[in-house]
Amino acid sequence: MDAIFGPVPRLQGMKPADEFRRRLMLAGIATAGLAGCGGGSSGTHMAVESLPATNDTLPTEGRWPSLPTLQNTSGPGQFVASLAAATSTVNFLPGIATRILAYNGKTPGPAIDAYEGDVVRIRFINGLDQDTTVHWHGLPVPASEDGNPMDPVARGASRDYAYILPTGSAGTYWYHPHPHQTTPEQVFRGLAGIFIVRSRTDPLAMLPERLVVITDLRLDAVGQIAANTATDLANGREGDQVLVNGAHQPVDTIAPGATERWRVVDATNGRYLRLVLDGGQMWVVALDGCFLAKPVAVGELLLAPGQRAEMVVRAPATSGQKLVLRTIAYSRGAMVPVAPPVKLFEITTSQAPALAPIALPASLPAPKSLPTNLSATQTVVLSDMGMGPSGMGGAGTGRFTINGRSFDPARDDVTMKAGVPEEWTVRNGGMMDHPLHFHGTSFQLVASTRANISSDPRLNAFMDTVNLTSGEQIRIRLRIDAPGRRMFHCHILEHEAQGMMGVINVTP
Repeated sequence: MDAIFGPVPRLQGMKPADEFRRRLMLAGIATAGLAGCGGGSSGTHMAVESLPATNDTLPTEGRWPSLPTLQNTSGPGQFVASLAAATSTVNFLPGIATRILAYNGKTPGPAIDAYEGDVVRIRFINGLDQDTTVHWHGLPVPASEDGNPMDPVARGASRDYAYILPTGSAGTYWYHPHPHQTTPEQVFRGLAGIFIVRSRTDPLAMLPERLVVITDLRLDAVGQIAANTATDLANGREGDQVLVNGAHQPVDTIAPGATERWRVVDATNGRYLRLVLDGGQMWVVALDGCFLAKPVAVGELLLAPGQRAEMVVRAPATSGQKLVLRTIAYSRGAMVPVAPPVKLFEITTSQAPALAPIALPASLPAPKSLPTNLSATQTVVLSDMGMGPSGMGGAGTGRFTINGRSFDPARDDVTMKAGVPEEWTVRNGGMMDHPLHFHGTSFQLVASTRANISSDPRLNAFMDTVNLTSGEQIRIRLRIDAPGRRMFHCHILEHEAQGMMGVINVTP
């Protein structure tokens, strides 16, 4: 049942399932029967009864959950540290030790905080009983250091990831595993962390920051992380509970009138975050690690799995007012169930004197646009319509493809010249949304057939992950400067693992 942990043993002194439910009730946690398509069993995965698919099962965190920081053991200009992936436990439910996978014992893992120009050397230790890698999502690192599926770190082994953070790379990134086919499980069991690259000339450096790493969680009836179901494989896993920095609906206070910079990461396998902020103003200033040309006021912002955003938020000027960040319903197409609205966290203005508003700059140091007259063009079609001999959703069946082919680590799907920009046409020929991610570079979205694209802050902006709705066709411009084999794939991790991934061979 459980590929990483083996069969789930009964907790010490455990009574039958009805006694477990009684204990949860005594802890103030409501329980119910099967959680619809989110729990129970399937034809391919045995799964025990799941906790209810609501956002009220876990206790609310009564304070803001700060993230630990990965310790730099070197001096200025270098970032030297150690990172280990291993099994651990956490008490999501009172008195219940839930087994997880964790970086340095925590989920999310420690925040990595470095500067442009730093020489990075991170010793990674694989304490799992599976092969794994560390992918530095969005960072322009050499292909040999990118943690791609063809370069696994064997169970019990270690390796050094070494690279330089180039000038112009300042932004919000994240890190997570990327082994072939086991990425989804390793991520939903807890392996993810935020990676911040700073500039010494950051125009928003005066703003206090709030790190917001969003993950989700599904527990079974004995308080352990539930295995994926056939529905998860088809649609991408969405947990029953949504967590912020590993906590459920945390709360905090803020001075009236305060202005903050929020670095938000969608570190889920398959959950789309349609973010709205009740009670305050919100401007988008950066997407996927790249500044926009100027701050853009928005009423909502959609983040697909793997995407990040930097938002500037201004609190009300009077005390006792609430800022509530929520994710509201978003339809991903086909027969994918629409996730219910979820409250993410709440911040209340304190009794402190009101702060004067901080003016935002009129312009930001966005990357320079790529040339319009490009020498090469690629055409890519994403599909989720294929059927294989094992039916829908099985690994390797060919249901999820790029240009009609499932991922083959030995095959090059596209060849590019290092440093030579290209314009690509990408079409989603499938029935549901797919967020397409490129390793080792950011690209510019220059056109889309989607009706509301003209009001989207992503138009003409740079990013490393773009969401395509069913039937949508886009044009992007991209350049990869360092040679080597790079991945591009759907960032719904279950789709990636089942074949919606390709290799770009970047030649000198």
